[in-house]
Amino acid sequence: MSQKEMSRYLKLITAGIGVLFLLFVLWFLPSALWQVLPERMGKNFFYGICAFLWVTAVPCLVCLGKFWGICVRIGQDKSFSRENAQALKKMSHWMMADTVLYAGFLLAFFALGWYRWTGMMIFAVVLILFLCIALTVVCAVLSHLVLNASRLQEDQDLTI
Repeated sequence: MSQKEMSRYLKLITAGIGVLFLLFVLWFLPSALWQVLPERMGKNFFYGICAFLWVTAVPCLVCLGKFWGICVRIGQDKSFSRENAQALKKMSHWMMADTVLYAGFLLAFFALGWYRWTGMMIFAVVLILFLCIALTVVCAVLSHLVLNASRLQEDQDLTI
């Protein structure tokens, strides 16, 4: 598979994930939450949770945009470039921001006693928190590896 072909496939997958993610965050989650949240929590609680979900979706969408840039550079045969390393580093920062937001939400969840009414939500928030931590670590490690590979490639280009 050529670099251009791989780039096209990765862009197609990224666009598909973006569309599905937007549908999930803007339509499915609010619909599911409307049915799951107890009535005693009220509409304000529902709207607050939806607003929180939409705010935390922004870093994910930014990461998809950064990944699109990486796909473009892969198509230009610049897989191991400083730009890709920098993009991965910024992606890890955005995912860390999401991690902090969800950790804060989990603390508020327990501090305000919401766990008594919506126990299933604890599982979802903890799962999202672990995914955010995992993606933060993966992006940071990949950034480091891509930066080292770009340095090796630059040294090799200078040697030749």
